[in-house]
Amino acid sequence: MICAKCRQEVPADAIYCPHCTGERRTTDREVIRGGIRGGLLGLLIGLLPALLLLTIYGAERGIKAIAFAVPVATLTTGLIIGLVKAKRDWK
Repeated sequence: MICAKCRQEVPADAIYCPHCTGERRTTDREVIRGGIRGGLLGLLIGLLPALLLLTIYGAERGIKAIAFAVPVATLTTGLIIGLVKAKRDWK
């Protein structure tokens, strides 16, 4: 595989280009902080459609719309993750 930034050869199992990142290693604290930040961002993105549905349809119909939309969104997300993983493993 060739790095798009530095145009050097990158090992197939590498997540990041070792030439661009140098020998810097990610610490556990950075991983945890990134996970928390990503989780909060995902929560915010997930709540926005729910609040929009509640605003448009009101409380009673909005809750029914949310109860329908959550499984559909979850299934779609699962399919996307599964397809990306399958494509990655298929190479």
